[in-house]
Amino acid sequence: MAKQEAITLLQFQRKFASEEACFEHLYKLRWPEGFRCPRCNHDKAYFIKKRKLYQCANPECNYQASVTAGTIMHKTRVPLVTWFWAIYLVAHDKRGVSAKMLARELEISYPTAWLMLQKIRKAMSDRNAEYLTCRACRNG
Repeated sequence: MAKQEAITLLQFQRKFASEEACFEHLYKLRWPEGFRCPRCNHDKAYFIKKRKLYQCANPECNYQASVTAGTIMHKTRVPLVTWFWAIYLVAHDKRGVSAKMLARELEISYPTAWLMLQKIRKAMSDRNAEYLTCRACRNG
């Protein structure tokens, strides 16, 4: 498992300044070699702007894929920029972040902040468990 590079607050702000930048980042993570249909492995797709989905160009498939599918952001109504900031804040605050603080800082409702925080914590916990399991396998 590759270690994530450290990023400063200003670097983060510049890199993920817009919804489009966050979307593009997720696209590159999901399809680093370019689009591949999850169903038929076809390499061409049409972008459905209104729904923010990629539709496979194979006429026998037409599968619609999202950059957020399989992530904690799947089917979210919260802007990706808000998600990215929430993840950054949680990952960089060693004291811990509360849902109340997240709601205040990101200008979202408490219930939304609470749910996002639960999902982020679960993802971080799963990643840590996977990391520890992989280390145990290597150390044998």
